[in-house]
Amino acid sequence: SQHHNMKTFLAVLALLSLSIVEAEGWGGYHRGYRYSLPGDWLWPSGSQFMWFKHFIRGEVHVKGDAEYAPYTFSTRTNLPQPAMIVFPNCVRDIQKTLRFARWHNMRISVLSTGHHMDVRNIADNAVHIVMYNFNEKQIIDVGDEKHIKVGPGQPFADISKHVQEATNEEWAIATGGDSTVGPYGWTTGGGHGYLSRLHGLGVDHVVSMRVVLTNGRVVTASEHSHKELFRSLRGSGGSAYGITVSMTIRLHPTPKKVTTFLGAFIPQSATEYDTVMQSYHNFLSGATKYAGGYYLTMGMIPGKPVFMITFCYGDDCDRHISKVSSLPNCIPGLLPGNCQQNNTNNYYTLLNSITPGAGGPQYSVSTSVTADKTYDLIKATTAWVTKDETYPMTKFCTQTSLLGGEMKNLDVDGDDTSVAPAMRNTEIQLTCVGTWAETATVDQREQMVADMDQWGEDVVRPFGTGWVYWNEPQHNFPENDWKERYWGSMENYNRLLGVKRVYDPFNAITCYHCVGWNFADSVDPAVCPEQDCTCSNNPSGACN
Repeated sequence: SQHHNMKTFLAVLALLSLSIVEAEGWGGYHRGYRYSLPGDWLWPSGSQFMWFKHFIRGEVHVKGDAEYAPYTFSTRTNLPQPAMIVFPNCVRDIQKTLRFARWHNMRISVLSTGHHMDVRNIADNAVHIVMYNFNEKQIIDVGDEKHIKVGPGQPFADISKHVQEATNEEWAIATGGDSTVGPYGWTTGGGHGYLSRLHGLGVDHVVSMRVVLTNGRVVTASEHSHKELFRSLRGSGGSAYGITVSMTIRLHPTPKKVTTFLGAFIPQSATEYDTVMQSYHNFLSGATKYAGGYYLTMGMIPGKPVFMITFCYGDDCDRHISKVSSLPNCIPGLLPGNCQQNNTNNYYTLLNSITPGAGGPQYSVSTSVTADKTYDLIKATTAWVTKDETYPMTKFCTQTSLLGGEMKNLDVDGDDTSVAPAMRNTEIQLTCVGTWAETATVDQREQMVADMDQWGEDVVRPFGTGWVYWNEPQHNFPENDWKERYWGSMENYNRLLGVKRVYDPFNAITCYHCVGWNFADSVDPAVCPEQDCTCSNNPSGACN
């Protein structure tokens, strides 16, 4: 039709202008311009979407296709609906996808493995890039060290298995506490896990990152090249500057002696709760650098279970582990291997025992706390856990005892990484989670989110540092102080924002509460219609 021909003609003009401008840098977006939505003159026609499908090597699923299936780990809210989902096979595919987005003035969202507890890595009406096909694994000898070059689209379970087999279990990669976590999101959020107290945070092991910028240029960020970008990528969370296609990560010799204890207890009184918790903290304080664990409670209520996973590296671990393994009233059979202290010379026995986390409808509130305040905070959670709600929600809190240790001695001045100081300088991260059935109504979900937000402000925050872990965040911040809560200070955030303006000057890549999410001169980054909204990037956290 005449209208279609005119639309195609305008798109060609845009392509020609982009080709000229790209020689000097970025082109196509205009600061303050409203990014295109369905029905706008720049929005792709059906034939343009179809043309793009044949333009790249990877798969393309356009909204309305039978194969179209957006994915997020958390299904707290209705899934956002990008305009199309692109599965690139190579860097050239990514460059072509970015160019298509520029032609049509569309925003970009990026998903590596999709493991995030909030719905952040996907946006309505965006060009959604999914990195599953970038799954390279290459071990590199560097003098006495070993590095591994990996693609971002694979879980740590696959990477660790490769390292285990390729190095005959002599080397290990620092991973998250969940085997389904991927290297990009876990690392850029800071990254703590079973080797954190021994060797530092995930950001401390990254040697370099290869990034496709939104103008199509490919750069390598490291200590020697694009150093400020490298610092930003190591701790700012989420895709904000470009699309990372590979990471080179330093490996570590595997611990040669590992002692573990898995315990499940059902205390019948407050005194018994005291005994279990104090024994756990005595264990941690005695071997801070070489020990760690998880302590999960559903409230200090008689008859409610307490679970703990503890581990220790080295020759002196029996003495430390005995502080918890000698506790009375451990319940055999409640969990596989429960109530057993295990000694092994194989770190991978511990690593491969990790149970993958479950997705589904969930919402979390988190902070970091010092060991001396944890007991009082857990007591305070009891009221929340036992509150008789009008909606069906299961609630629990986990003390993740993986902070502190060696990470306190690394990047003391914050010049090399961008994580908040509180991530390095406290010992325990506390995360409280609410989960509910898929059948919960929108009204129920919104009420649960609102209740947890308020509870997080009134109860959790006063006991903690105020820091919130990017990888286990709440969706909303009633005080709108998410920048300080994630990155420690406005000074740190503004430094990251300066890098965003250099490498993605027109804010093409969107991510909820990522750096640059609310440029003052940019449109609502949700790129979501005000009516019939399906995205999660709104204050309710659960729109219909």
